[in-house]
Amino acid sequence: MPAAQLLIALAMSADPCGPLDLGTALGLAVNRSDEVAIRQADVATAQVDVALARAVAFLPLSYAQVLVGPDPAAHGNVTTGEAVPLPGMANPGSTGNTNRSLNHLGVFERVDIQAVQPLWTWGQLSGARHAANAGLKARELLVDDTLSQVQLRVIQLFWGEALARKFLAIASDIEKALADVDVQIAKSLKAEDGQVSPQDKFQVALFRSELASRRAEAIRGQEMARIGLAATLAISQDKLRIKEVDLTTGTIQLPTLDDALSRAEGQRADLRALAAGIEAKKGEVEAKEGALFPQVFIGAQFAYSYAYNRDIQYNPWVSDYFNTLSLGAALGIRQDLGLPALIGQKNKAKAELLAIERQRDGLRRLIDTQVESAISELKAAQARGQASRDGLAAGKSWFRAAGLDFEAGVGDAKALLTAYRGYVESQINAAQASYDVLVAKAKLDQAIAVPLGPGAGGDPTCMLQ
Repeated sequence: MPAAQLLIALAMSADPCGPLDLGTALGLAVNRSDEVAIRQADVATAQVDVALARAVAFLPLSYAQVLVGPDPAAHGNVTTGEAVPLPGMANPGSTGNTNRSLNHLGVFERVDIQAVQPLWTWGQLSGARHAANAGLKARELLVDDTLSQVQLRVIQLFWGEALARKFLAIASDIEKALADVDVQIAKSLKAEDGQVSPQDKFQVALFRSELASRRAEAIRGQEMARIGLAATLAISQDKLRIKEVDLTTGTIQLPTLDDALSRAEGQRADLRALAAGIEAKKGEVEAKEGALFPQVFIGAQFAYSYAYNRDIQYNPWVSDYFNTLSLGAALGIRQDLGLPALIGQKNKAKAELLAIERQRDGLRRLIDTQVESAISELKAAQARGQASRDGLAAGKSWFRAAGLDFEAGVGDAKALLTAYRGYVESQINAAQASYDVLVAKAKLDQAIAVPLGPGAGGDPTCMLQ
């Protein structure tokens, strides 16, 4: 194979993306999540509504029409152009003019232009524009709210996969240690030195069965996390590779409750979207109220038609559809007489407005509860994390001391196994506590509208199905 082809083949086989880290996953959620894409489609629909609300304010009932068709010949005027007599009646002076014959047909062309421009609508048009603009703002904010929920789920799944991987690593270490314990027990029983007994062998078997059960749970948790992450980011599982990371929490500063509540009520996208929805409904109410009053408008009309086989009529009281020229404008007032229906529509819009305002009040109380719960959960998680770290240090020291006693012949295998079991539990508890802190921090950030991740990021083409 030539060198150039070899380089191309290596480049195609190489993975251009690398393992997926948390920041990239959060960025990919913007342009890969189906939920976010659906909300963005709603934004596109709202943008069309805004354009329509603006367009309807300019010449809403206007049109231009061009006609071409056959017409009967007509010569003279209303006084000289006599109709053809009925059958059986002689009329030698007739011009042959008639609208009941297909003889002497010609072609006419006609152009009609009509324009109606509203001048004063009592807020009907301005209310519609206000409702459309506020509706667009609400849908844009719902995109942000949906994105924050998706990114929170990504964080939970990402750290859940890391937690399961940590559990599996601990299980592998335990398997190696138990293999060494089996060798030591077999040697001690063979030597009959009295350090171990047959019961110790059964304890190891029981410990190994518990380990197998926990390993199965960890594998299931890892698979479920990968399935959820792949579905959320619209990535096939066979192309999903997650970067191995440590469950480290670092220093986390807790905000005060007042600051957290203030930020949440001012920045939460769902609450702001509901406020924009209220403004949209107010605009709709304004439009419905404006429809109850007469609409002032100016109208203009232009008509021109020509037929070569018909004489032009200049009499001001005579009009010929096929041969005419007219131009005019007028100021008018239009009133919709379906007032009962209009009043009902206005009352319905007001009732819907009241319902949305109640929803806003309820959502504000729910947000306050979410913030308080998130702060409490993070405090508890941090306390458990500190306790688990202390327990991990104590478990490690306990196991080390038990091992030294066993090697010195002053400790038995049962004490060693008990100490090792405690050390293993302390490792598992420490990993679980770190996961709890990371997820609790993400929940608090989401509750108080702190960005969970970057905007659109990552290469969306590197993980296509």
